[in-house]
Amino acid sequence: MAQQLRPPVITIMGHVDHGKTTLLDYIRKAKVAAREAGGITQHIGAYQVEHQGKKLTFIDTPGHAAFNKMRERGADVTDLIVLVVAANDGVKPQTIESIRHIKRSNKPFLVAINKIDMEGVYPDMVKAQLAEHDILVQGYGGDVETIELSAKTGKNVDKLLETLAVMAELAEFKADPEAPLEAIVIEATLDNKRGPVASVIVKNGTLKVRQDLTVEDIEGRVRQLTDENSNQLQAVLPGSPAEIVGLKKVPPVGSMVKEVGRDYAEKVENEAAGSELVDADQSPAAPVDPFADLDVDFAFGDKEKLTLIIKADVEGTLEVIKQNLDPDSVEILASGVGQVTEQDIELAQASDARIIAFHIKVPTKIRDLAKQNGVKIKEYDVIYKLIEDLQKQILRLMEPTIDEVVIGEAEILQIFEMKGERIAGVRVKTGEIKRSDLMHLKRGDEILANPVIKSMMHGKEEIQSLKAKNEGGLTFKNKKLNFQVGDILQAYKESDE
Repeated sequence: MAQQLRPPVITIMGHVDHGKTTLLDYIRKAKVAAREAGGITQHIGAYQVEHQGKKLTFIDTPGHAAFNKMRERGADVTDLIVLVVAANDGVKPQTIESIRHIKRSNKPFLVAINKIDMEGVYPDMVKAQLAEHDILVQGYGGDVETIELSAKTGKNVDKLLETLAVMAELAEFKADPEAPLEAIVIEATLDNKRGPVASVIVKNGTLKVRQDLTVEDIEGRVRQLTDENSNQLQAVLPGSPAEIVGLKKVPPVGSMVKEVGRDYAEKVENEAAGSELVDADQSPAAPVDPFADLDVDFAFGDKEKLTLIIKADVEGTLEVIKQNLDPDSVEILASGVGQVTEQDIELAQASDARIIAFHIKVPTKIRDLAKQNGVKIKEYDVIYKLIEDLQKQILRLMEPTIDEVVIGEAEILQIFEMKGERIAGVRVKTGEIKRSDLMHLKRGDEILANPVIKSMMHGKEEIQSLKAKNEGGLTFKNKKLNFQVGDILQAYKESDE
């Protein structure tokens, strides 16, 4: 066994909108797509480029949370860090957060001052601001390297890659390809066709097809290895990324992948041969349970909290979202990777939760089911927009009627029961109430629930709306809705939507 030089693993960090993704995209398109016919066809959380004959591996996941999650688990995968700061914006809150991560990690880093293609920008202002946070760059009393570049035009991006290659050469990052396997999970997802999929970077040893693996309490065998271009691989050496198909569950980000001994290999062989050792629930051929990786907490929390079910495309993104939410204001009822399902709708309806779908296309069938059950599903592609939207919704919890326009109010005068359903006999006091309106059920000044009208009757006739001074009978989709005589039903619309 002998230590050999390996490619460095590089993480890019910085404030939102300062150009981290643009920089990664430019490097990937310029250096990877040019090398591989067909270009990038999938996202595996990392990719490798070659610059002047030297390989560099970039972690292509949302920086802070994924980086922090790995450190929490002792998964020391990053070798070098690039701190991106926009020349037109300077040091911002997430820049400061990045600086804290960098200092705690004690990793070599450089500063990329981005957006120098814009007019009226002052890179020196950025350098002075960094000094206020004890990041002393060259020319400002320190030795931290800075590269002034434009991720949009590509100006000086080659210089950045050259500098990273030199830093790696000086540090001499080494690993032993013959050592026992150690690979770090940097991304994970549940694919509808392939089942659990894990993106990893090999830290030590060699990852191979048909290798028997364990990730914490998850077992599996490598059925397929691919790179970021969907190319099939037979082996992956230290410092390189790959995507693994063959694990039985979706592993946590930051967990360590290891090879297991012959005992487990024999067990897998026996299972494949239909031996008595087969446990149907554990068989690799068993259908994938989309809820196997859900982290469910059935303590619904106080009404002051925003109750959410969060589904994302990959584990790393899910961690970013969860770590950006204030636990004092948000109750995460369930979270997981993969599609929004009927079970999610049922859980949301039972607990008055809303569903967040990030980088996931919600099927029309699921969307229709949610609408029928009064469940809100919000889809997002940009994390900071999701966070901003949730902050607005939290404000509505503190002031429930913020950004709302009342369009009608009705008082519950009587309650009837028919065929197992409770019917609210109401009289409209002001405005108009339509069957399709957004509703609040209020008792005094308190909003008790946001019911969805199932039917609206006037005598024996089913109607779609009731105007002021008219009476009617209402049933609701939530059969457990606890309404009383004297409660107010308030129809409203949201002024910002």
